Amino acid sequence: MSKVLGSRNPMELQDSNCRLLLECLRDHKQLTRQDLVEKTGLSPSGISKLIGVLINKGVVLEDVAVVRNRGRRAISLKLNENSIYSIGVRLARNYIKCGLFNAKGDLLDSARQDIVTKRLAETTTVLRNLIRGTLATAEQKGIDIFGIGISAPGPLFTFDGRLVLTSNYPEWQGFSVKSFIEEEFGLTTYVEHDANASVLAERWYGKGRDCSDLVYVVVDRGVGAGIFSNGVLYRGHQNIAGEIGHTSINFNGPQCECGQRGCLEMYCSSFSVMKEARGVYAEQQPPGWTSDMTIDNLFELANEGEEYAVKVVQQAGRFLGIGLVNLINTHNPERIILGDEMTRAGKVWFDAVISTVKAQTLPEVLKGTDIQVSDLAIEPAFLGTGVLVVSKAFERVSAL
Repeated sequence: MSKVLGSRNPMELQDSNCRLLLECLRDHKQLTRQDLVEKTGLSPSGISKLIGVLINKGVVLEDVAVVRNRGRRAISLKLNENSIYSIGVRLARNYIKCGLFNAKGDLLDSARQDIVTKRLAETTTVLRNLIRGTLATAEQKGIDIFGIGISAPGPLFTFDGRLVLTSNYPEWQGFSVKSFIEEEFGLTTYVEHDANASVLAERWYGKGRDCSDLVYVVVDRGVGAGIFSNGVLYRGHQNIAGEIGHTSINFNGPQCECGQRGCLEMYCSSFSVMKEARGVYAEQQPPGWTSDMTIDNLFELANEGEEYAVKVVQQAGRFLGIGLVNLINTHNPERIILGDEMTRAGKVWFDAVISTVKAQTLPEVLKGTDIQVSDLAIEPAFLGTGVLVVSKAFERVSAL
């Protein structure tokens, strides 16, 4: 990590360097001013000035005396977890979750409500009620909210928070969740693709903390990738990078709502898995299967070794593996983290994913690619909404 360079006005330069220090303090529990000099390349006098700004803003606290080299004592620094509070919203296809986060990423309060229909009117009502309730909780605690972070299925345009296409939810198309929330509550709102929010959560708190080239793959009712490359979130020209669910793996396949044929998510998403399972049940009626079987019932049967369930789950894993091979060949990430609904399928599914990747990836490339399943206690696309807001605050310390 090195100091920020370039021709910027003094305030922009100060904000950039403050962000650099805050990211260092976020990644390390205990750093002194001299530690920050060594990690960033900034001068000791520059560090002292910037830390003074951050302490005055209440974002950084002096902590305890520590012994450094040659027995010298210094004061360690830490982020003030109570300096920035945010409301985070996970807008999923079948539920909405809303929570209150502090700067450290602690979840202080949360509420969830299922979405019963695919109607936009129901979605906006649930959004409004959950956020209103969380704001009331924040007020009771005497907490000021810096902003609202929202993760939603893509493709979406982050600059105006507009959903471009949400498979099987036609009324959501063109809906600007950003405009809706800002008009309703008057708080700055940041909207991000659920995969992008997830990769931020993994980078800050999960299996990506030591990784600068990281991809998080959402394998839920849709499929998408959040790409963290060279230390920053990669969004692409129109902020829709990572839409691997709408890359074709079968040009003669069924037509997707996006207009393509044979899109990846039509073969490996949880929605497609349940569609396949319903077809198997109608034709075979395997023992242990029921007409109202849930996806978790299917996963349980697969891990018990039931023949048809194993076939359905393994097939989905193999198709996802093909998608990961394409991802490896196009982005060459150091680590891929899989998350969300399909990961609950467990070993039967994951082994099928890995065996496909191994069979179709150059061995030397595969050696340098680590594939894991997320183990964050809070679902990444939800935790990442809090990260999103705090990240925005770090970018403009002068505005705090």
